[in-house]
Amino acid sequence: MSMLSTPVRGVEEIGPYQILEDLGTAPCGTLYLAVDTRSDRKAMLKVIPPSRPGALQEAAPWEVLLAETRSLFRIYHRGIPTFYELADLEGSLLVAFAPVEGSTLHDLLARGDRPDRARLVDWGCRLLAILAEAHAEGIVHRHVSEDQIVVTPEGHLILTGFGLTQLFFEPLTPCPPEHSLSEPFTPQTDLYAVGLLLRRLAFLSGLKGGGVSSQGRDPLFKVLARAAFPDPAARFEDAAEMAEALRLAGGLEAPAEAGSNPAAPAQRKAQVVAVPSPAPAAAVSILPALPASTLASNENEDRRFALLLVAAALLLMLTMIAIGWFLIGRGSTAGAHPAPATAGTSSNLLNPADPAVWMPRIRK
Repeated sequence: MSMLSTPVRGVEEIGPYQILEDLGTAPCGTLYLAVDTRSDRKAMLKVIPPSRPGALQEAAPWEVLLAETRSLFRIYHRGIPTFYELADLEGSLLVAFAPVEGSTLHDLLARGDRPDRARLVDWGCRLLAILAEAHAEGIVHRHVSEDQIVVTPEGHLILTGFGLTQLFFEPLTPCPPEHSLSEPFTPQTDLYAVGLLLRRLAFLSGLKGGGVSSQGRDPLFKVLARAAFPDPAARFEDAAEMAEALRLAGGLEAPAEAGSNPAAPAQRKAQVVAVPSPAPAAAVSILPALPASTLASNENEDRRFALLLVAAALLLMLTMIAIGWFLIGRGSTAGAHPAPATAGTSSNLLNPADPAVWMPRIRK
């Protein structure tokens, strides 16, 4: 089968795909809008020639990009275009995935659309949720930018360009520091790109705190500064951690279940305020309030105990006084009536009041 053929109806075909529009050169190949004749579904078809040209090979080896593209089969997330096929046709590689309806973020900004603070945080959290899904499958995006982000008419955010599905060349996209050091790209590389993108959107929107002098005080810009830190080890550990920090800085509650529309910012704030803190309930269950009768009984017992202490102190004082008077009275009685001394004892020598001590004896 010839890769390019011209049937009677005059429409080019590439293998089983009927070409509707040639969209021009894309990274690593050529991009087409096509219809799969086997299922009649539209597809974005990228044809990569055997020479494998393109700037993508500078960011990651071909084998890595090929393995990550195959991993897209395992992802089912509305923020990532559905991957259809990866096939070889006469040495060329066919990469087919679902087309996306909507406007790229680049086109929205070119029209003058600017997100407010709540919308900026919401977009950032949605973008990080998509990256978390891809990172869980070992896929690194490597070039998150305004051209790869599509906003659908319903307001959903879709991130295109995973693996070999990149649609546009982006020569003006800032390269992460690890690229200049020839270090491999990691999930922290994607976080770096998200931090730079959101900071640029904040600057274009003129958000309060977007100035250089105010970035240190605004928690939102602290999150973005950490995400865009030159050292990958100092950035957030993963997309989920950065999303949580961004959500807290923006005053948003946890995201709703996958596939549901998030509430408006005002509704989210009202819901957060209405949720009571569980701390008081826990304190009540641990320390129940005592009834009034119990409290009165305790007060009576304390009063009786105090009276007993006072009575014991008075009794002790009276006992000490009685003992003191007894000892004093005994001492005075002993001084008034001394015991008679026995002749020849030493006690006579010690009593000068006895005349026998100093008067001479008269012999008869």
